[in-house]
Amino acid sequence: MNASVTQQPLNPGDQAAPGTPGSGEGICPVCSGCGKTPDGKDCPNCGGSGRVIEGIGGG
Repeated sequence: MNASVTQQPLNPGDQAAPGTPGSGEGICPVCSGCGKTPDGKDCPNCGGSGRVIEGIGGG
């Protein structure tokens, strides 16, 4: 089998790739989820999405 997987590029604020077990989508702590910097540019932490992939709790 030759399956081709398209991966989204990670943003600096992402802790894991999308779909990684034990991770989930959260609000970007830098832009508070709006996706923009105060001067209107895309947030460098989340790439303008307002979301980051982060580890979720478990214990």
